[in-house]
Amino acid sequence: MHHAATSSSVHRSRWKALLGPLLLAEIGFTLLCLGAGALIWQASERRETENELARLQASHSVYARQLDTRLSTQQQHLRMLSRATRRVLVSAATQTRPARILTSDLPAVLSHDDVERVMTTLLDDYYAMDSLVSRLFVMPEGMRAFSVPEPLHETALPPYQRDATPQGTDSVVWWPRASSPEGYLVATRNVIEDGHYLARVGLEISMAQLQQLIRDEAGSAGEHWLVDAEGRSLMRDEATRILPDAAGRYGMQWLEGRDQALLWDTLPSTGWRLVSRLRLPDDSAWQKALPWLSIGLIMGNVLIFAGFVMVLYWRMQREEEGWQAALAGLGGWLTRLGETPPSHEDTSYTTLETMLARLEPHLRERASSDDWDMVSWSGRLQLPALLTEGGMLVGLNPTLAGLMGERPDAFRGTTLSAWLAPRLVDDQRRRIRLTDARGDTREYRLECLTVQGEHTVWGLFDQADIDDTLHQLRVARDQAREDARLKSGYLDHLRQELESALTDTAARDDQDSPGTAALRKRLDDALMLLETLTERPKGPEAAAQESRPRVLVVDDGPVNTLLACSVLERQGCQVETATSGEEALALAEHQAFDLVFMDIYMPSLDGMETSRRWRRLERRLARGHASVLVALTANVTEAGREAFLQAGMDDCLAKPYRPGDLVAMVRRWLGTANPSDE
Repeated sequence: MHHAATSSSVHRSRWKALLGPLLLAEIGFTLLCLGAGALIWQASERRETENELARLQASHSVYARQLDTRLSTQQQHLRMLSRATRRVLVSAATQTRPARILTSDLPAVLSHDDVERVMTTLLDDYYAMDSLVSRLFVMPEGMRAFSVPEPLHETALPPYQRDATPQGTDSVVWWPRASSPEGYLVATRNVIEDGHYLARVGLEISMAQLQQLIRDEAGSAGEHWLVDAEGRSLMRDEATRILPDAAGRYGMQWLEGRDQALLWDTLPSTGWRLVSRLRLPDDSAWQKALPWLSIGLIMGNVLIFAGFVMVLYWRMQREEEGWQAALAGLGGWLTRLGETPPSHEDTSYTTLETMLARLEPHLRERASSDDWDMVSWSGRLQLPALLTEGGMLVGLNPTLAGLMGERPDAFRGTTLSAWLAPRLVDDQRRRIRLTDARGDTREYRLECLTVQGEHTVWGLFDQADIDDTLHQLRVARDQAREDARLKSGYLDHLRQELESALTDTAARDDQDSPGTAALRKRLDDALMLLETLTERPKGPEAAAQESRPRVLVVDDGPVNTLLACSVLERQGCQVETATSGEEALALAEHQAFDLVFMDIYMPSLDGMETSRRWRRLERRLARGHASVLVALTANVTEAGREAFLQAGMDDCLAKPYRPGDLVAMVRRWLGTANPSDE
């Protein structure tokens, strides 16, 4: 006797069994979330980086265009100043009246003082046009230089002012950084009249003001500087080392691990390039995704834990119901054996061991008296057969295993329905197709050979042998019918001759003689014997056929129908099948059935409605007895039973059912259909 375990220890063992899968599920889900989060973060970071870089490039191009506009404005002012200077200097050099360029009071010939006064006024006016200009100057040929805001002295003139040549171009020239004063950018334009050099006008832009303008336009984030057309820096010494040698008019380059970007755009008016080194934003995508990832991780783990708890609770409920059913079954066996069963409300191991202790003597007695082993019996069969227990395959007998080239236990644990499904050919005739070890395919007929408890033996009969046997039987039957017909004709002819002889004997004059009376007596006896022989009484087979119970199986599943027909015919029943409620009602119109197995869930007309119409049809036809309707359903509950009874059904059978369940249901409602199977 094993030591009985307590209920708490059972619950602890279940929790321990659940803990491992729960931890694995939690760890797996966490890793999955982290992996998905990493992928999402990478994709988001890449997308954010590309979007941010595209925005920076677009913004940088806008900044470059705005700066180019300011510098173009300075160049335009310089051209205007050069044209005005040319007119002034031309008027001072000629004796003719100059064009009216400044005022209507301009004299015809300007003196040196007039030139100084007019040039100072011009410089003051143009200097006030743009705050970016820090100085305007004019360097006339042969005269002193003019400058605003303060005058220039010859000794303080930079090289770009002293190197004036008459052959100089009249376009705007930006001087390199080496030739310009420290901290300034210088642009000049030569004043030329009829190929003669008259003067040079120029402007100075403070580098500090230009940098402030760039910061105002591009923002304070990052660093910005200008590079001339030859790649020389106008603001920073290290700019030439950072900008690529093959840098084009515009472009981008990653710096320092792709967290910084170098952008440059060309200013069309000057040919310079505005260069910016900008730092991209930090992991904003990860910072945005982290809260949602955390929430998803927490919620997912909570749902997994809740799911496992629900599964555990459901399994415990199922086990509790299973224990209740098993203990109730054991209690029923104890009641049949004359024992008083203990209460099975407490589903502990103590109650089970108590019941087993009471059943053990009876089981030993039954085992000692039962010497029929179905496994050994099926193994000795010469025809292919298979053994099932509760709808599950136990094994193949040696004949079937050798035919298929499989081990006897090759399909152990497989349901019979799953084994039959790919091999089923005709469910109405219960034919299946098997492929043997050599690759040959033959058809077999599946028949239920015997049922004992949960065990069922199914035999496979070669359809070719059956067809050959049926052909021989039909030939023998036709021959017997022909012989019987001939013999019946001979007997009829003999009876007619005897009747004629009796008629002749009765017409004779000596009919009252003793010899004639004895002869007539013998002829009468012979005629009575012939009449007895020529009668065709109903044969025992026809009587037995009429006495067999009629059973109808209504099910749209071909495998279930095949198995039910085989088992019920083995029990001596006449079995009809229908795959829908409409087909079942059509059969009921023409014949009565003793027992009907009705599937509840069918596609068109379900079992409940079919049962109601069945009862109305019986009342309309006024049949002597009503059919027993048994529901076939997977959900057997108290509410379901009540609904079946209200629909006119008498009982219900849970699916999937075993052969023994069908046999028990037939014997319960119809009695023993086939006494030889007892």
